[in-house]
Amino acid sequence: MPVLDRVWKRWKGTATSIHGRFFVITRFALADAFASRTFLAFYVLCFLPSLIALLAVYLSHNTAILEQASAIQDWLIEIPEWIFHHLFGWQAMPAFLIAVVVAPSLIAADMGHNALAVVLSRPITRREYILGKLTVLLVLLSPLTWVPALALFGLQASLANGSWGVTNLRIAAAYLIGHWIWMLVISLLGLAVSATVRFATLARGAILAIFLVSAVAGGIINQLTRSSLGDLLHLPKAVTSVVMGLFGAPTPSDLPIMFNWATLIVAALLSLWVLNRRLRACEEIA
Repeated sequence: MPVLDRVWKRWKGTATSIHGRFFVITRFALADAFASRTFLAFYVLCFLPSLIALLAVYLSHNTAILEQASAIQDWLIEIPEWIFHHLFGWQAMPAFLIAVVVAPSLIAADMGHNALAVVLSRPITRREYILGKLTVLLVLLSPLTWVPALALFGLQASLANGSWGVTNLRIAAAYLIGHWIWMLVISLLGLAVSATVRFATLARGAILAIFLVSAVAGGIINQLTRSSLGDLLHLPKAVTSVVMGLFGAPTPSDLPIMFNWATLIVAALLSLWVLNRRLRACEEIA
């Protein structure tokens, strides 16, 4: 094979800031995700629950519609309260599906042909690599979760009387904190699975299995011990309990809320430990 001569020239562009170096990984990963038209169509479809909620809240304050629909006027007026009670679940499920689709290939693709060893041999640390991959999921999930939730809260506050926003400020805080908790849990868990299972299909199944097995195991322990100790392993119930606690609503778990927080913290720390261990092994190879 002929080897063509290459003329190397000095780089004349702007160097990436050291503090923002991790975003290089994020940028390329986002480009790979949106390269698929199927994923793009599915991602746009995930905005549907939030858009319907925004439209419903707007219609509930439209005086012309309320006058014409006198038969269901009371129902229309109660739409905001009903929507705010259910919106978190409507937004959390699409976000979970996006994480299941995207997360498995974020690290597994780099580990497939020892590319991860090359990446970590550059001036990219393990911490920056994890942060860059984690930012991919946070950037994808934020427009589906807390951003439209706060937009809906702002719309309701502007259309309702002047004191509604101040009186119900806890709702906005619950959506913001609750969605960030949900995003971090599913993102870290997805990245840990991606670093462990190299095949994307198996990794997606593993993420779903973790939530399912934790729920089944927690239920079995509760039945055997006739207590709520199994809720310590019940990841979906822990997330729901923490979020409901933020809203000031009754929680599905009989355990004190601090134990549900402990379940989520342990799950996040365990995911980080798995990530760090897998990346350290690749870094040693590099």
